Amino acid sequence: MPQTFLSFAGIAPHPPIMIPEVGRDAIPQVRGSIDAMREFTKRIISAGAQTVVCISPHAPLEETCFVAYDEPVLYGDFSRFRAPEAKVAVPLDDQLLQLIAASAARQGYSIVSIQNYTLDHGTAVPLYFLQRYGWQGKFVALGYSFLTDEDHLRFGSCIRDAVDQVGYTVALVASGDLSHRLTPDAPAGYVPDAYLFDDEVIKAIREGVPERIARIDPHLRRRAGECGFRSILVAIGAVRDLPFNSEVLHYEAPFGVGYLVAQLTRGAPILYPGEQE
Repeated sequence: MPQTFLSFAGIAPHPPIMIPEVGRDAIPQVRGSIDAMREFTKRIISAGAQTVVCISPHAPLEETCFVAYDEPVLYGDFSRFRAPEAKVAVPLDDQLLQLIAASAARQGYSIVSIQNYTLDHGTAVPLYFLQRYGWQGKFVALGYSFLTDEDHLRFGSCIRDAVDQVGYTVALVASGDLSHRLTPDAPAGYVPDAYLFDDEVIKAIREGVPERIARIDPHLRRRAGECGFRSILVAIGAVRDLPFNSEVLHYEAPFGVGYLVAQLTRGAPILYPGEQE
């Protein structure tokens, strides 16, 4: 296995209804996803991740650039979802962000820094559960672009390059929900074959070949109305030369939207001089 400081990569859902202060009486319907995020966080902690990089589909979008929240402390709350008391705050890993930007620039990509923004829910929901279940560390919050699928895979390799330069262990979280059109009462409407997108993602992970996700029919993706595909591409691009240790921790779709918690890869934490296993 190549030596790398990328110690974990996975996929996390981001429905605000999972947040107890938001979901309230609906929490039993997403209990499986919440419990899976506990296990997800446990694995990130056991992998020794000092920083988490999260890429979200709901950050402000730029057509030809990736974006990064750039404040000393990244902050988000759920006031848009009638729960202003639910908040997250985390220090930015500026060193890693600068290395990602430099690595991306060498490959011809730009990262636009955004300031005076609260974190979008695609970032804030996974962060909420990471902190709720005990992870403590620094954070890099990114958003994807309208560039090609291959560009998102290559951007993932830029993140990996930066992580391996920074010299401490890092986890990568691809935030995204799967199909939004699974049932007649789904928020984006109903498409009878939308479930096939979710099936293909889950099958690829369970069979240990998540790179196959990158080849899902784009017409099926559009019919599914997903919002996680490009985030997952970035994660695949970051880990595609590593042995995949992929696992579906949980999948459910209680409201016609597919919520997936999954691991793509996890390595042993790198030990520093003087440390013991």
